[in-house]
Amino acid sequence: MIDEITPQTIKSIRKRYGLSQQAFARILGIGEASIARYEQGVTPSKANANLIRAATIPEFMADCLRRDGDVLTSKQRASVEKIIYAEVTFDEEGDIMGMTEIYELTLQQEVLNETAWDIMAQISKARADARLKGDDAPAMIYDDIEQQIARLVPEILSNATTDKASLGEIRGQLKGFQRLIETQLAKAA
Repeated sequence: MIDEITPQTIKSIRKRYGLSQQAFARILGIGEASIARYEQGVTPSKANANLIRAATIPEFMADCLRRDGDVLTSKQRASVEKIIYAEVTFDEEGDIMGMTEIYELTLQQEVLNETAWDIMAQISKARADARLKGDDAPAMIYDDIEQQIARLVPEILSNATTDKASLGEIRGQLKGFQRLIETQLAKAA
């Protein structure tokens, strides 16, 4: 989220949704004259600055639209809905995900990414040990696992992988790779 609220920032956020000063003020519950003053350089109050910052989040604007969308004309509302719903994240049931849900999924993606790189580090060490022992078969297995995980990493962080089912599949694949490495290491010991 943005830190400093400048007149240009406010205009940019407002124009992102295709809203006039009046419509933007109404949907946020800010005085119409206030938005005009803010865009002329007057510093917003802390509360209004926070509302304007929050307007950068499509899910927040979708909530504003659900709650106070009747303050807009039907044409304005339809226009804003198209923009907002093109940017929000939906869950498996087709409902708009809240910020907490999005944060949790993002956190899961980060944990899976870290897990993948931890497994890659284990593979690298195990492959080096196998090569030192002159054992080419496990080294080839490690190469194959490493290539499969390398293909999986971009999928972990992809915007297309923002549902629990996809993340669960990836988690299962990583656990399988981890078990395979542990089995190979046990054989080598």
